[in-house]
Amino acid sequence: MKALFAMDLMGGKTVRLKKGDFAEVTIYSDDPVSKIEEMVKRGARDFHIIDLDGARTGVPCHRDIIRMIGTKIEGYLEVGGGIRTEEDIRYYSQGGAKGIIVGTQALEDESFFQGLSKFNNIILGLDLLEGKPMSRGWKTVIDRDIKEMLEESERLGIMAILCTSIARDGMLAGPDFEGLQEMMKMTSIPVIASGGVTSIDDVKQLKDMGAWATILGKAVYEGLISIEEAVAVC
Repeated sequence: MKALFAMDLMGGKTVRLKKGDFAEVTIYSDDPVSKIEEMVKRGARDFHIIDLDGARTGVPCHRDIIRMIGTKIEGYLEVGGGIRTEEDIRYYSQGGAKGIIVGTQALEDESFFQGLSKFNNIILGLDLLEGKPMSRGWKTVIDRDIKEMLEESERLGIMAILCTSIARDGMLAGPDFEGLQEMMKMTSIPVIASGGVTSIDDVKQLKDMGAWATILGKAVYEGLISIEEAVAVC
């Protein structure tokens, strides 16, 4: 299992939100690139970078910073937030991102969703609140059947599913193990677990469940999980 160290970008800074609430912001660094370098020195190899301003506005807002971050990472890098055109996908792919997270546009625009079959590095972001997928920075409910979307994703060759429990994101409340287990039963596509990872035991349990990767965010920034122990477990 991959330990994907998360970095959320807003206003050029490294931040974390509670339950995706833009009013509940904690700033961890004014220099994201230096923060990445620091994490790499401690053993972090694989990263999950999200442009929060992009997710909210629908237009990538941290392209240059993310491209610079990409030059500091030798392992796996996935990028998301405001990626709503094929040009965005190509831009980040050319910048070294091995995984491109699409959510809102894929959920709302069927033709765009179908067009993703031409790429081999797409991650479908399913951000769930009370079992329902959300879009536009977790503000809009999508009236679509999750199982049908997963079946279509398999047909289109989607690389992975990023399953985020919005209610647990940034809350240090533990992952939604039951929901993740149900998701993995519904699809053969690798699943990335996101939201609520609090302890190294959570990481171990997700690995035992068969998650392809897990997102490590606030727990690392708050010192509840060290980079070194996460890398050793994964």
